Amino acid sequence: MSPEPPLHKADFGTIYDRPDPRAYYATLEPLDYAIPQHGCDVAARLLEVLEERRRATPTVLDVCCSYGVLAMLLKTDLDLGKLTEHYTSPDHASLTVEELRDADRAVLQTHRHPRAPRVVGLDVASHAVGYAVSTGALEEGAVENLETDSPSDALAEQLREVDLVTTTGGVGYVTEATYDALAGLVPDSTWFATFCLRTYDFTPVADAFARHGLRTETAPRTVRQRRFTDADEQRWAVAEATALGFDTTGKEEAGFFHAELHVSRPEADADALPLGELLPAFGG
Repeated sequence: MSPEPPLHKADFGTIYDRPDPRAYYATLEPLDYAIPQHGCDVAARLLEVLEERRRATPTVLDVCCSYGVLAMLLKTDLDLGKLTEHYTSPDHASLTVEELRDADRAVLQTHRHPRAPRVVGLDVASHAVGYAVSTGALEEGAVENLETDSPSDALAEQLREVDLVTTTGGVGYVTEATYDALAGLVPDSTWFATFCLRTYDFTPVADAFARHGLRTETAPRTVRQRRFTDADEQRWAVAEATALGFDTTGKEEAGFFHAELHVSRPEADADALPLGELLPAFGG
């Protein structure tokens, strides 16, 4: 009898650093990939509050930004479904990379939100970041690995005016080391909105934020990230989430990765506007 294969999360490494995003969207669309839309909805609400307080165009740092998916959603009136249609359209299958860039630039111009934020991206995938900068989805991009390396002077300069740091699918690829470095570079007033799959322990990240004077609050409502690729991935997720004390009934056991939303803010901001009032849709 052959041993069972090891259980683990599916590896999508082959789609994260292509010359353009077409394979990324084509691969994830059948899995009902939804987390970027949730990230956009949350970020848009937080930016609304931050813009009212600071009365300036806010700047977002998107950690593990990939091809600028969140940036495209934040800057346009398109939802994730429409954006996916754009990249998986048969009309775009034969385009060169440069022709697709031109199509993306046209989308950003035609559908641009009147109060679009500035977005800076951070990722280790150089092709993906470069593509997002070339289309205008990202104003700036940094290709750095803060898990192993100290932040460059260029990255430190880019982060001097960041108002909000977002992560929709990066925790697990990056750890508290990255967030500790970022929290030490951004202004003391910066907020962090971090989605974390329930297969990973967020406590070390929250502890890193606390060392920088940020209080982390976790919204009661979870969101679906995507479907599992197969039964092995589901068994892995159920086992990992259960080990962390989560009830997987109706969530991972129902066939989907689920993520928690963690909002980390200065103590005074958290006291002034409780999470339940800030994000009522999340049952905060």
